Amino acid sequence: MSDLVSAGEAARRLGVAPITIQRWVDSGVLNAERTPGGHRRIYVTELRRLIAESRPNELSGPLADWLNVLRSGDPVRVKSALLTAKDRHGSWAGVADEVASAIAELGREWEAGRCHIFEEHAATETLRRGLALCSAELRLPPDAPRAVLFAVEGERHILGLLLAEFVLADEGWRCVWLGETLPAEELQPLIEEIRPDLLVVSASSYAAAKTVLRFQAELTRAANKNGIALALAGSGPWISDPAVHRLFSFEDLRVVLTEGIQSANI
Repeated sequence: MSDLVSAGEAARRLGVAPITIQRWVDSGVLNAERTPGGHRRIYVTELRRLIAESRPNELSGPLADWLNVLRSGDPVRVKSALLTAKDRHGSWAGVADEVASAIAELGREWEAGRCHIFEEHAATETLRRGLALCSAELRLPPDAPRAVLFAVEGERHILGLLLAEFVLADEGWRCVWLGETLPAEELQPLIEEIRPDLLVVSASSYAAAKTVLRFQAELTRAANKNGIALALAGSGPWISDPAVHRLFSFEDLRVVLTEGIQSANI
């Protein structure tokens, strides 16, 4: 990782507007350098300092409980926690949003320098394995509607798609899991062979904007051509489109499925 990041990347990590970063640099709140072209470049150590200063010393409640479970390294314990949370929430959507908050907190702790990257990776892998134990027990009729789940080209943050599978199963959907990266040229062959009713595609904030926008155009074109519903998930730079379902949470997905999906050409 570079020791310096752009003002835009600094804004994304801190959750503020780019103009705020500019003001902080100009006022001395953030130490930065300038490129020969005059662009601000902020030290990663400075970002971590601000994040650490804004984080509570101790967490409590479900968020703290999930972090303890994920750090246990025990997939069976994760499975038990997932099923217990399912009983508490009554739906997988509530569980997924709760777990997603814990994963986001792990990322913030790493940004703040409070955990090592290997600890974050170990926790997410434990979650992945716990979800796999649960998914092995999902049972749906063969004639259930089909949703295909995959990420944009080059995207490797796919835990959200793993959680989405449980929300879909809750509403009677069968998932075809593709996971990381589907080349745009594979869209039409995929649709012709699998004949899905819904495409659920994710992109994180780390995805390149040009890649996401180009892929969204291909997705929309393929969905329109084949009369398939399209849902775009994650914090990636998707553009607004009234013909597409934009998902910001797993509860959003549950609502879309409950109220009835609409194909992209409606």
